[in-house]
Amino acid sequence: MTSKKKELFIDLDTIDPKEVDWLWEPFIPFSMITIMEGDPGVGKSFLAMQLAVQVSIGGELPDGQKVGRGRVLYLSAEDDAAYTIRPRIDAMGGDPTRIRVQGDFLSLDDEGLKALMREVKRKPPDLLILDPLYAYIPAGQDIYKPNVIRQLLSFLKDIAEAGETAVVIIRHLTKAKHSKAIYQGGGSMDVIGAARSAFLVCEHPNDSSTKLIVHIKHNIAVRGQTQSYEIVGEDCGRASLNWLGPSDITIDDLISFEGAPRMSALDEATQFLRVFLKSGPEPSAKVEKEAAARDIAPKTLERARRALGVRSKKKGKGWFLSLPDEE
Repeated sequence: MTSKKKELFIDLDTIDPKEVDWLWEPFIPFSMITIMEGDPGVGKSFLAMQLAVQVSIGGELPDGQKVGRGRVLYLSAEDDAAYTIRPRIDAMGGDPTRIRVQGDFLSLDDEGLKALMREVKRKPPDLLILDPLYAYIPAGQDIYKPNVIRQLLSFLKDIAEAGETAVVIIRHLTKAKHSKAIYQGGGSMDVIGAARSAFLVCEHPNDSSTKLIVHIKHNIAVRGQTQSYEIVGEDCGRASLNWLGPSDITIDDLISFEGAPRMSALDEATQFLRVFLKSGPEPSAKVEKEAAARDIAPKTLERARRALGVRSKKKGKGWFLSLPDEE
């Protein structure tokens, strides 16, 4: 991975001061990296698609904020473009002509990052979504090594600046509880360190059907008020997102809340397999890589496979995993 060479030292008076430009103030700035994080299945992808929809049509976000009509580059390693992303974008009223997705597998190795930069320069998107970050890290790279993450995020920062693009990176939480919310995300701490803004997506402690957007890092603005939403229409296959308004709940309230303990390691691994394999068989190596990105230990993953009755079948030169009812 390489990024544009910059002078090592420069005079401060050669730098023009800038004001922050916002896609969604104070949560998502342009030309910078924002982190969206939360547990699997909480609705992060629905929220990401809602943001994409509003940008594509020049719509509206909570608090009445208007969004200029623009372009979106939506990169998802978890949701199929034909079976999931397009139907949801249509159900939410988005303009698919202004949303681009990946047509083939993309790894953010040196070649992948160069291809991404070319795409951003060719058709600068107002919003770039990477869902989730660790699915795009090249095979063999350790997500917990600071030098690996720093290099990748440095290039993504260059991409954000090159296209004046709001880059939103999605990541999952670790199983361990921490006293500070910024330590909850999986992988290296350098991820949250590179972001200028970060927010947590979680369930309301008293109502699991209500989802919360809670500001946990706000370097360039005051902390935003927590926003709430619900996902409607899942039963009929035409799910969409409905904003419910602001909430008084803060991240401090969530950390101190005692009534909603985190799932056990086995339960989390089991839920991960159900979600990851529900659309059909997946390569065993891909499943193991994504499980590692979510901090699921190999032994725990194996226990979850046995508990669910996950089947393993060789196809060509590789092994594929599937849920029992997919056989």
